Amino acid sequence: MDRDKSFLFSSKCKYLAGFSLVVVLIEIYFIQVWESTDTGFAQTLKSQSYLRRMKMEYNCIDPAEPGRNSSTASPCAEPVVAPTTDLSPASKVSKAVQKYLTLRDQLEEHLKKATEKKIILVWVPMFDDTTPISINAKNCGNCEVTFDHDKISDERTGALLFHFDKIRKNNMPSTRNPKHLYIYWARESSATVKIYRGHQLQFENDVNFNDTMTYRRDSGFCDNYNVMDNLIDILESDITPEKLLQEKTKLAVAVVSNCGDTPGARIRMRKLNEIIGYGFALERFGRCFHDKSFANGNLRETLEFHLAVRQYKFYFSFENSFHCKDYITEKFCSNALGSLAVPVVWGAEKSDYEAVAPTGSFIYADDFASMKELADYLNYLDSNDTAYMEYLRWVVMKPEQIPQYGRSTRYCQICRALHGINIDDIYNPEYDESTWERPLFSDGVVPRTVQNLIDWMYGEENRECFRH
Repeated sequence: MDRDKSFLFSSKCKYLAGFSLVVVLIEIYFIQVWESTDTGFAQTLKSQSYLRRMKMEYNCIDPAEPGRNSSTASPCAEPVVAPTTDLSPASKVSKAVQKYLTLRDQLEEHLKKATEKKIILVWVPMFDDTTPISINAKNCGNCEVTFDHDKISDERTGALLFHFDKIRKNNMPSTRNPKHLYIYWARESSATVKIYRGHQLQFENDVNFNDTMTYRRDSGFCDNYNVMDNLIDILESDITPEKLLQEKTKLAVAVVSNCGDTPGARIRMRKLNEIIGYGFALERFGRCFHDKSFANGNLRETLEFHLAVRQYKFYFSFENSFHCKDYITEKFCSNALGSLAVPVVWGAEKSDYEAVAPTGSFIYADDFASMKELADYLNYLDSNDTAYMEYLRWVVMKPEQIPQYGRSTRYCQICRALHGINIDDIYNPEYDESTWERPLFSDGVVPRTVQNLIDWMYGEENRECFRH
């Protein structure tokens, strides 16, 4: 009886084994058919398989890798991919820079002739700052910048600047020389000027300014916060992503002093506190976090500050305004990029950052559905050296691959204009060679006018800028 049971059991096993083999062969057949298709589901799973293979390429530790101590090895985490982020260095030069390169010899010839001194009179200084300003005659032409109101009668004076904070009827020249360019000047965001400062621009509009000088790329004269010279110095050095990685001993830092003066500043604080709440190791300094000890209290423009930031992998460059056109401050270009940390940015639209930043050099916070997803991605980069270094690859670019390469700004651009050199117009996003109102080179000052300052400053601004 036992022998019969044993035989019966053995036979069932054989049948089951045979059936299983047939099932496996059928499964293999359908998998081969599936892999040859391009269905959405198939492509999704193939993509996930690719991401799993990426773990080995991004320095995840394999316990079986030769030379690794398997006892201390940790398994690789599934990579988190930043949405719509192009990490490859720029392989081409922007149209504006291409145009500049073709005109560079012509520019040099005109600058050689720009020897007659012109005077730029700062009638209303920025927040009463009268720090002396010098101009490089070789790059800008021969100009003097002065705060002396008596210079208004000097025949060499060609431009007057009026900073927005103290433009008043009783603070304007008594008479206007039609040869003078009157320039409206503002570096604060449109939201700050209108909402926080309360400037409706009715009087300013009646002044009939000839042009504007603001952070916006479509200003007649550009006064943005992106100091390209610092980036060019980096590109002309021997710095590499590998060398920088060796200096990174800390994760992330934010230095914030405006906690809620503007709606955008309040949103910024909520976002920073939110990512901290998810356990992200963000170090916080500045008045908003009751700690002014960062860089031993040295100011942002000092070498000590830049060296302190350079130790971190990420610098949080969150602005105090939301989607105000081109409003990208020193937090991005100087504090982060200039200190060779990867900027994590929030504030302007992504296209505004892309218009001025080296390709693949920053992380855009709003690419992520939540601050938790952003935290997960930053932690992933922290654990994967190769993935992180993709954001540092810009340091080995050619200088002309920087989108605003060759552009002069502020007083230098004004000085050029007073000598009939308007080449910097090519960086204006509205520039069209066939319809542009000014020649790039002329024998004298070309007339300028702002049709309606209110419309330009507020009407052409993104609506989101005023909603927060």
